[in-house]
Amino acid sequence: MDAPHEGHRQRLRERFLKMGFDSFEPHEMFELLLTYSIPRKNTNLIAHRLIDTFGSVSAVFDASIEALMSVDGISENSATLIKMIPQMLRFYETEIESTKCLNTIEKVREYFSVAFIGLNKEEFKVCCLDNSLNVVSNTTVSKGTSKSASVYARQIAEAAFKANSTNVIIAHNHPDASCSPSDADKLLTRQIRSSLKAIDIEILDHIIVGRDGVLSFKEIGLIPLFD
Repeated sequence: MDAPHEGHRQRLRERFLKMGFDSFEPHEMFELLLTYSIPRKNTNLIAHRLIDTFGSVSAVFDASIEALMSVDGISENSATLIKMIPQMLRFYETEIESTKCLNTIEKVREYFSVAFIGLNKEEFKVCCLDNSLNVVSNTTVSKGTSKSASVYARQIAEAAFKANSTNVIIAHNHPDASCSPSDADKLLTRQIRSSLKAIDIEILDHIIVGRDGVLSFKEIGLIPLFD
């Protein structure tokens, strides 16, 4: 690597350490990030290609490994590094939120808005709460597959029993679609709530996180209508 590139990399790092990413252009963030996986090339040009190809920082992070590797200069190592960032952010945000009291719909929406960061496939989660509505656990019970209501009910019950909880919130994501509930979502919720009521486990809400936001079944009146 020649001296000009090394000097530029060092200036980028110093700028980040002094001011964070607030002073960076979108491509410059990836330019700095890629210096940790690309030791001997000009990462500025590659970073520009990423933004030009996908259009935004979030779109780069949401792109698949295969799509990232189709960009000239992006190896599997670089693509993996890029995909690690939103996944790490999700764990970071989830840990911060893990002590939250979910006693309002707004707090529930905020909590689950970060629970699916960086996930490109549908996942189904169950969040168990104590009697004061504090988060006890948040468990993924399904990844990328459709399951029957009876299977979901059993998995939710297992998570609730393990957490010694009778109050749970269920949630799933629509990675490439709106957060609006489908007829299948509504039927699944109704069936799960009916099954779990028999063993005194209450589904307080069902959250859907989509491309356009976060939807609460309780907020739009669907949960009470299932009673």
